[in-house]
Amino acid sequence: MKTLAWCAVAALAVIGAAGAVTRTIAVTRVLGGAPAAEMSPLDVEYQRQVAALYGIDEESARYRAIDRDMKDGSLKYNSLPVVMLLHVVPGALFLLAAPLQLSGRVRRHAAVHRSLGYLLLVLAIPFALTGLYIGVRQPMFGPVGATAAVLLGGFFIHAGVRAYVAIRAGDRTRHRAWMLRFLALAYAIAVMRALSMLAFALFPVSMREIGAPLFWIGPILSALAAEWWIRRTASTPIAARPARPRAPVLS
Repeated sequence: MKTLAWCAVAALAVIGAAGAVTRTIAVTRVLGGAPAAEMSPLDVEYQRQVAALYGIDEESARYRAIDRDMKDGSLKYNSLPVVMLLHVVPGALFLLAAPLQLSGRVRRHAAVHRSLGYLLLVLAIPFALTGLYIGVRQPMFGPVGATAAVLLGGFFIHAGVRAYVAIRAGDRTRHRAWMLRFLALAYAIAVMRALSMLAFALFPVSMREIGAPLFWIGPILSALAAEWWIRRTASTPIAARPARPRAPVLS
């Protein structure tokens, strides 16, 4: 089960990082002088590949809806190129590094595990703050999506702070629980992308129709998965475990 869970996290890391690479290329073009309203060649190719994957004719109304949503998203994100870079680059590094933090082999090397944990906390600062700014300044899916984005960012920051405070106090049990919640919320955006791909395969929907609900469903599923895993892998109830003074080791 642990191997399966680690593989699922690694798959989500790839999904999230792939989206970050695509957006990095697009906003880098804007910083180089390309119009913000223009989709990058990679975005155009991605759109065509998605249409081909789901058997959507490029002359159909559904393809026109996808094209409209992609152009709207590109304009909103490309209009904040520096902020977007400060969001997606640390975010991609965070998502790619987090599976290593969960690896049993890495955990056996306390110094590496501790350093990687601190790196994740540092990367989370620009990742979270710019995410909150984008969610308020350029919400993709209106007030409903913006509210979900702000709550996600707030809980993500809260979990990271609680994880740090717990390990500084020597409470490795609570540190582990809060760190798992912290990581799960980071992967919520990748969960949203995976769910959107599933929804596209099953229903004739557009991102404009499902984007706002996904901004709620993704974080909720991620949080529930983290809580289930925390309780499944805990040897005794968390509340019953007293804190013991230990050297700070991120878990």
